[in-house]
Amino acid sequence: MNIGLLGGGQLGLMMIEAAHKLKHKVIVLDKDKNCCASKKCDSFISGDYKNRKTLELLANQSDTFTVETENIPVETLNFLSNFGPVRPSGNCVSICQDRIKEKAFISSIGIPVVPHYKIKSVSDIKKLPNKLPPSILKTAKSGYDGKGQFNIKTKQNLIDVFDELGSLPCVLEKRINLTKELSIILVRDSSGNVANYPIAENQHKDGILDTSTMPGDVAREIKDQVYLYALTIIQRMNYCGVLCIEFFLSEDQLFVNELAPRPHNSGHQTIEASLCSQFEQQVRISTSMPLGSTVLRCPARTKNLMGDLWFKDLDNKKIVEPNWNLYKKSGVTIHLYGKTIPRIGRKMGHLTELFLK
Repeated sequence: MNIGLLGGGQLGLMMIEAAHKLKHKVIVLDKDKNCCASKKCDSFISGDYKNRKTLELLANQSDTFTVETENIPVETLNFLSNFGPVRPSGNCVSICQDRIKEKAFISSIGIPVVPHYKIKSVSDIKKLPNKLPPSILKTAKSGYDGKGQFNIKTKQNLIDVFDELGSLPCVLEKRINLTKELSIILVRDSSGNVANYPIAENQHKDGILDTSTMPGDVAREIKDQVYLYALTIIQRMNYCGVLCIEFFLSEDQLFVNELAPRPHNSGHQTIEASLCSQFEQQVRISTSMPLGSTVLRCPARTKNLMGDLWFKDLDNKKIVEPNWNLYKKSGVTIHLYGKTIPRIGRKMGHLTELFLK
């Protein structure tokens, strides 16, 4: 079967690898001709997600459609649904790509989110209390890996940052004391069958995921609450695909942070540690194959390999590729995404370490 994939980043690259193992082909649409997925896909279309002729070219080559980023126009997904299944649907992606809409949906089904305010105009800011608690301003759309997030201490500070952003719609979240950051990856097919991987425990640096351990060290009652919230969310969305739900744990209080309608960085260890990876699940759901097993063969930890590793010799301003032999040992697998230009804070790859008994 031919899968039309919107987005060509590293998640798409790993999905293509899984698709080829199952004898499916992948046609990628992305603006960047040198994107990660362009090197392994079966066909590549360079173009804009909103261009009708480009979309028709993708549609004519594809039997089914999926995404590797939530930043795909909903109108694009709805258009492609005239040519084949789109998993996840445009409606589900629209919830996940807008923090205001996302938080409203989660709250509407009785699941807690961090206390927050919607900020769409200066008048919204003027209605807020004069003395604000320490907060984080997040753009409603297109924020990832700590981008589009700003620490806010005063109301005037908030006004200034909002102005610098060009009055983009935002969410102002109260800063909470984090005990742990958790995530869970679920899969749901078109018949409503649901499965989940173990809960992952995540550590971030500068707003970017550093390491993710699966399964995480989580108390039984918290696990049960995560499972209940996650199942409620995926069912109420009528979601079809791979869904990651991120949680904040503050002492014994659990909050949903955000949703990702695609495979997620905190699930990369499933490639080596699980019987069926999150990427294979995406392929299976897209092509109407049965769900695979989410059983974890052994505990595992994924660590991101950031562009910072290429810049150890800052005095001489040299970019030097790391000596990967230093990372290699039993149970460790290194994945490089084929990005040609390293940058500070850019994900260049990841490694997974299996904790074999």
